Amino acid sequence: MTRRLRGHHAQRAVARLGAVALALALTRSHAFVLGVEASEECARVEPVDPFDLDAYVEAEWYVAAQKPTSYQPTRDLFCVRANYTVVDERTISIWNTANRDGVDGSPRNADGRFKLRGLIEDPNMPSKIAVGMRFLPRFLYGPYWVVATDVSPGDAEFDERGYSWAIISGGQPTISRGNGLCEPSGGLWLFVRDPEVSEEVVSKMKEKCESLGIDPDVLIPVTQEGCSFPTLP
Repeated sequence: MTRRLRGHHAQRAVARLGAVALALALTRSHAFVLGVEASEECARVEPVDPFDLDAYVEAEWYVAAQKPTSYQPTRDLFCVRANYTVVDERTISIWNTANRDGVDGSPRNADGRFKLRGLIEDPNMPSKIAVGMRFLPRFLYGPYWVVATDVSPGDAEFDERGYSWAIISGGQPTISRGNGLCEPSGGLWLFVRDPEVSEEVVSKMKEKCESLGIDPDVLIPVTQEGCSFPTLP
C-alpha cells in the first residue's frame, strides 16, 4: 500500500472515530443518570399522563430556556429547535438544530447528519422516552421525560389548538440545590411552539418547575429572535 493510500485510510479512520466520539458526547450527559436514585431531598417527578404523542410531534418545538449540557454548552444556545417524527409505535426520529456564538453563528446539525432516536418502552406511557444516537446500544440512551404541558388531552383548549408549551426533564431530578429544589443531571428544557414566546409564558413555566420541585435557576435563556432555521425534511 502506498504512503498516500495509507494516509487516506488513516484520515477516514480518524473521521469515523470523531463521529463516534461526537455521538457519545451527545448521549453521555443523559446516559450516566440512568439508574440513579433521587436524593431524599428531591421530590418524585413523573412523566405526564395522559399524553398525546401525535399532537406533541405535529409541529416543531423551539427552546425558550434550557440547562446547558456537555453536548450543548451555553455558546450553542441560539436558535435551538427540535423536530420529531413518529416512525412507529415505539420509535421517534429526532432532529435538533442550533447556532453557535450567535443567531448568525455557525449552524449545528443543520444538515440533519446526527439525528437522534427516541425509544418508547411502554406505548401506554409515551411521555417517557429514552433518547440516543441510532447506532448506539440502548443502555447508552438517556431519559427524556415530558413532565408538564400547558393543556391535557380532553381539555377544550387542547381540542382547539393542541400543546403550546412543554417542560422536558432528563429523568428524575437527583441533584439537590440546597434550597428545597433539585435539578436533573440529564438536562432541563422549556419547549414552546412560538419561538418568540412572551416572558409571561416563560415565567409560568418556571413556576410550574418549582411546583414540581425542579429549580428553574439552572435554566439559561435561548435567543430565538432574528433566527433563520434550516428547512425541515
